[in-house]
Amino acid sequence: MIAYYCVEDPLSRAVLVRLLQSLLGEVYLTELQGDQGGYGWIKKKLNNYCTLARHQQVFILTDLDRAVCPPSLRRDWLGSAQLTEPLPAKMSFNIAVTEVEAWLLADHNNLSSYLGVSTNLFPEDAEIDDPKEFLLHCVQQHGNRQSRAELLPIGNSKVGLGYNSFLSRFAMKYWDFLEASERSVSLHRAIERIIAIRSLGQ
Repeated sequence: MIAYYCVEDPLSRAVLVRLLQSLLGEVYLTELQGDQGGYGWIKKKLNNYCTLARHQQVFILTDLDRAVCPPSLRRDWLGSAQLTEPLPAKMSFNIAVTEVEAWLLADHNNLSSYLGVSTNLFPEDAEIDDPKEFLLHCVQQHGNRQSRAELLPIGNSKVGLGYNSFLSRFAMKYWDFLEASERSVSLHRAIERIIAIRSLGQ
């Protein structure tokens, strides 16, 4: 099976690749946009990706960020691309609420062990306003030595130099996305979409 995917940053890549490799089985993954630079380029190329999805499986992952809700962000993107519903059956357009970090945060037990932060500090509903800032705060106050060294910023940086690689390692090796999906509606829906598209390729 061949699948194409597009993400806005390295951490999103690790998360989506983990989901696709786990849920699609034998799959050859091709990234549509190797040099991630945020959501702008994905939005600009959405029409092209929908054309590709008429024949091939295409998976997109972006963050909700400050948009009102996933349906409003979806309408905005489709409007900008002059597209209408429904999208091609092989197009999986996924929106992490509010950021992909929330999907990792939703796996309480494994992330707790990885960061050295008590599960009691994690919210039951992971879809909080700023999960990245929440994680950084938790690590600053309670994290183990390695998580503090990798994740916390130095000087004027927003995150540590190892932020993406450290959390990407967690996503690829330790993240229990099925457990996490019980605390994140957007992750649960993304998993359902991937499974549904898998059946089209069989």
